[in-house]
Amino acid sequence: MTHWDGEPVRVWERVWKSPLVEAHDVLGSTNDRAREIAEQGGVPFTVVVAGAQTAGRGRSGAFWHSTPGEGLWVSVLLPAQGVPPPHLALLVGVAAARAAEGVCGGLEVGIKWPNDLEVGGRKVGGILCEHGHGPVVAGIGLNVSQKPEDFPEEIGWRATSLEAARGGRVSLGGLATSLLHELHALCAKPGPRMDAQAHLELARRDVLRDWPVMTQQAGPGVARGVEHDGALILERSNGDRVRVVAGSVRKR
Repeated sequence: MTHWDGEPVRVWERVWKSPLVEAHDVLGSTNDRAREIAEQGGVPFTVVVAGAQTAGRGRSGAFWHSTPGEGLWVSVLLPAQGVPPPHLALLVGVAAARAAEGVCGGLEVGIKWPNDLEVGGRKVGGILCEHGHGPVVAGIGLNVSQKPEDFPEEIGWRATSLEAARGGRVSLGGLATSLLHELHALCAKPGPRMDAQAHLELARRDVLRDWPVMTQQAGPGVARGVEHDGALILERSNGDRVRVVAGSVRKR
């Protein structure tokens, strides 16, 4: 495509400070295409965006419903060579939460470890960071204009969109622009640990903190926050604390 959201792709390259923007009406997966670009020598902050995905996915290969024209389905190459640091998806989540709040005045976006975005207890977006050769691929999916009845029955009870939560229209171009600007600010030089400001913001957005949870890696406990390197702290019934660094987690 030569245009996206009514503007030429070259305009978005300038606005997003991106060396390359690829826009597609429909794509299997923006992450798969972004990884191909990375393996061909693509550079950080290259962007792949699609109107719809036919094979969008979340963590552990779960299918992500990327319906035509109803969300922001985008992947960005980030300058973290090789295996991404564990907290990178959380930093991308902070960037996405900031972006969503920036275009939806009054909305509060929480982060559910390790990679979900929530509004009012319902999932509004997700992050998937993948690595191969070259820059890390960060996939971001944000539900924008879906109505409650638009979601499949099996996820309708726990999903929402920015417009449904806000009660008004959300600019797709404005949302993407805010997201790219926040990614530049937070992820241009990812280190082994989050800086203090990002860590404090993550703590403020942490929807699991002090909740009883069940983790895939370490079983049950109470979530006691996230460390600077991205590990979830799980407190067991005897008071011992363990670090959870992988797998899923849900409230009990």
